Amino acid sequence: MDWDSLFFNTATLILGVFVLDYGADKFIDHTVIVGQRLGISPTLIALLTAGAEYEELVVVVAAILQGRTP
Repeated sequence: MDWDSLFFNTATLILGVFVLDYGADKFIDHTVIVGQRLGISPTLIALLTAGAEYEELVVVVAAILQGRTP
């Protein structure tokens, strides 16, 4: 087993996950900014940004039903 390759591949995977998470957060932040500038409802923005993830969509819908701001 080549330990250098294993270490490199593992480090690359971990770094890639962090970069992907950072990029997704920035995408959501800027989607909210653009939506607010266009006058789109915060509830609709929350549904659109959470729509890709079933678990997040459930949280948003539950918050809406409880009368909280998503």
